[in-house]
Amino acid sequence: MNEPKVTVIIPTRERRETLEKSLLTVTSQNYDNLQIIVSDNFSHDRTEEFVRSVKDERLRYLNTGARISMSANWEFALSHVHAGWVTIIGDDDGLLPESLRRLANIIQATDARAIRSNVCSYAWPSMTDKHSGRLGIPLQSGQELRDSREWLRRVVAGRAGYPQLPMLYNGGYVEASVLNEITRRTGRMYRSCVPDVYSAVSIASIVDKYIFIREPLAINGASRHSTGTSYFSTQQDAIASPARIFASEGNMPFHEAIPLCRDGTYPPSMQALVYESFLQSTGLRSESEESPPEMMLVIILASAESHETSIQEWAVLFAEKHRLDLASVRRKARIAKIGIRIKSTFLQFGTILNTFSLGSRSFPIRDVYEASIVAGAVRAIGIGRAANVRRLLAKSLTRDDILAPHGNHRKTEG
Repeated sequence: MNEPKVTVIIPTRERRETLEKSLLTVTSQNYDNLQIIVSDNFSHDRTEEFVRSVKDERLRYLNTGARISMSANWEFALSHVHAGWVTIIGDDDGLLPESLRRLANIIQATDARAIRSNVCSYAWPSMTDKHSGRLGIPLQSGQELRDSREWLRRVVAGRAGYPQLPMLYNGGYVEASVLNEITRRTGRMYRSCVPDVYSAVSIASIVDKYIFIREPLAINGASRHSTGTSYFSTQQDAIASPARIFASEGNMPFHEAIPLCRDGTYPPSMQALVYESFLQSTGLRSESEESPPEMMLVIILASAESHETSIQEWAVLFAEKHRLDLASVRRKARIAKIGIRIKSTFLQFGTILNTFSLGSRSFPIRDVYEASIVAGAVRAIGIGRAANVRRLLAKSLTRDDILAPHGNHRKTEG
């Protein structure tokens, strides 16, 4: 059977230092029916020079020709994909070794139109302020067939995170026909300024089922360039932070039902972003599936966490806009918050048990490419609990033991 066509898109802007290693995790894939698109949002840091120096016939460089919004850049890149399967990764993210071959096997064995995998996490040294980044590797395996609408309801109700949905982003792969259907029904793929969240909500609104893979196929990187990481930082006073720059640009406006904060910034709540994308994608669902503003405000307040002060202030604006009894909403949120904290505690405990973390002075992981090699090697060991893996690595493996055998990957020059 012919291997399915896969396109990996890397949108980028002024981030050559992380792009080089991110791209290397993709060009190192031993997979021929692959198109790699680097969509450069008018960078001035010699990004084009670097990409064009990479000798890989699967690689294509695009340039927007002018500075545009994040969603517009993603839309621009997708306009050059017409068939096959698609994923988008950030320019500080990466793929695990042989992940596309694993993906192809699942595509060929099922009739799925969307596949979502677990992901590793990697904090670049620019986030840790050390010589080594920090890598977290999920140890689970197996897969399940999920009902898209049921999981969308869980996410909107705050009972699951949006990365559990079949998103078109790091670790998420979607058949191009699904994206074409969304575009046909709404006029464009992205109708929100937060494209990764919007893709999750819109795709879950279109496909009936999707495959969720518990093993990681990708690495979710966080660097000083990360817009998402900056957005949820509690230190938002830096004028030049990625989140501030993003918010100051010509992005798509937030949905009119969700007010901005008094200072013009977006509300620092993931649940508010999910609700915004849910409203923007209304045309993909029936009216019976929509959620009332009061219920959504309860969930947003209950899940505010470290941004509670800012969200409480923003809630005044939201309640005024929708003529809600804010005192009543706050009482309901306090009750809901107890359940969220209990569930969060159990989830954190499970994550600790099932995630192996490493990266230190004695075992440095300097970039996302090294992280991908280490993660692939740890997954290949195939043993269960994190504590056992820690002991095994500490006693039996060194950094050279893991990285040295991987010198035969497809080479990237320049």
